[in-house]
Order: sequence, then C-alpha cells, then structure tokens
Amino acid sequence: MYDVIIIGGGPAGLAATAYAIRKRMDVLLISPGLGGRTNRKLLLPWVEDYDVLIGESMVNRFRSQIEYLDFLRVRTAVDRIEPRGENYAVILRDGKEYLTRTILLATGARGEMLNVPGEAEFEMKGLCYSTATYAPLFIDRVVLVVGDGVQALRATAELQRIARHVTLVAPTHGNLDMQLARNLAAEGNITILDSYEVLEIKGKDFVNTVVVRKGDEVREIHVEAVFVEKGLQANSQLVAGLVELDEGGFIKIDEMNRTSRRGIYAAGDVTTAKSDQVLISMGEGAKAILAIYDDLLGVG
Repeated sequence: MYDVIIIGGGPAGLAATAYAIRKRMDVLLISPGLGGRTNRKLLLPWVEDYDVLIGESMVNRFRSQIEYLDFLRVRTAVDRIEPRGENYAVILRDGKEYLTRTILLATGARGEMLNVPGEAEFEMKGLCYSTATYAPLFIDRVVLVVGDGVQALRATAELQRIARHVTLVAPTHGNLDMQLARNLAAEGNITILDSYEVLEIKGKDFVNTVVVRKGDEVREIHVEAVFVEKGLQANSQLVAGLVELDEGGFIKIDEMNRTSRRGIYAAGDVTTAKSDQVLISMGEGAKAILAIYDDLLGVG
C-alpha cells in the first residue's frame, strides 16, 4: 500500500515525486516518460541555443534524481482508477494494479491541433503551441497566431510588444468583440483575419508560409513562426467519473490541490489553476505533495 501514487512525469509530477521522497513518503510514480512537454524544444533557424525555459534546468535536476530509482517508478500507462473502500487501486494497461491511500494526477494538457497538411511536419520547427514559453525569441520577427478565444488574444498581445508584425487568424468571430481584441486591432503591427481558416502549413526546413481561406478567397501569408492557440485539452479522462471537472474538462481543485473527492489530488496543466509555465507547474506539484503529507498526518 503506497502513501501516494503520482500519475504523470511532467514538471508537476517530477517535483511532487522529489518532494515526496524528501518527506520519506512511500511513493510510486507512474509515467511512460519523464519531463513532459519540456522534452521538446522549438527549433528556429536564427537561434542555435537559448534559455527561455528558465525551469528546464530544474526539471532536469529533478529528473536526474528520479530516473534511475526503478523501485519507485513504473513506465506503463494507467488504464483506470478504482476506489477500494477508503483507498484506491491504480490499474495499468498491462493488467498490474497498485493500491494507494492517495492519488496525485499530474497528467497535463495538450494543445488543440489544426489537423491540416504540414502541421505535423513543422511542429517544433517554427510551429508550436505555447506563446507564453517562446514569445521572447521573436523580437522583430513576423509571426502568426491561430485562434479566436481569449488565449489567442492574450498570445497576440504578448507578441505584439516584441514582434515586427503579428497576424491573428481567427477561425470564427469568437471573442473578437472583447475590448482586448478592439485594442489589438488598433495597433499598427497587427492584422486580424476574422473567420479565416488555415488550409495548410508550408515550408522547407522550417515553416515559412500559412495558407488561409475565407469563402472563395485564398491567401498565402509568409511568416517566421506559427503559434497555435486554439486552447488546451486536459488529460483528465482517468478521473472523469470520479472528481468534478469544469466545462472544459479540467480538474477543479482548491487552494491546496484537493479535488472534490477525498484522497484524489491534482496539479499542473490538467487543473483549473493556471499553470502554463514550467516553474508554476513544479510549484503546484510540490504544494500538492505537502497537502497530501499533512492530510495523511491528519493535520490538513
């Protein structure tokens, strides 16, 4: 019987595992890999190396502490979680199961894709899904953002401050009536293409062209990078029937990362807490373990 099983090996899960070890908790980390989205780095023709991901070194430090500790790590994906009295069984896809007093879900989220020709080919070769992470690399560059929600507007606003020009391709009118959108439309280095859809991503070694359409009009827009900001999809399927989710599928948590069900906690991008930065996710993972520790002691 484990004190806690942590599901997910991204920044939140790694930090949580490291803190659980320090607290001498009986912990098991279940994750096919370690590092999550930090394992993938955006490649750009004008940058050989960079240090935008300020949390990357910390992720690597935690990973180095954990990756060789085979006794506390399982590399198989989880199939389902079942309540067993006051405890839980975590059942893997290979049929093995582990019993635990508590569970910390740190399975993250994934960016909603465009699903158009060229997207897979140029992903992380000038095309990515995180403006918050990579925006500082685009000083005086020509970039394009895809999306029509608040996330896309926020990304456009951030890029507008440093890029030479930003084109926002909004598949629907979406949130373009917001004051933020009206403010952006008034900026001299922003073009908003309302109700245009992306047809194709083109390039050679890196993305350099986006083909868009509105009705019968087809345009080719030459760019140096594409940010897909259509929203995040939470990897919360494992607890969809166990804990309360918001309308977007993100796990609702309180200030100490507790979910609506006793014994199940969540941290990182899979939750309603805004943690789309590596350091924030790591802090959330550490905070969740401290809450679990206190709750198991009976002082939470």
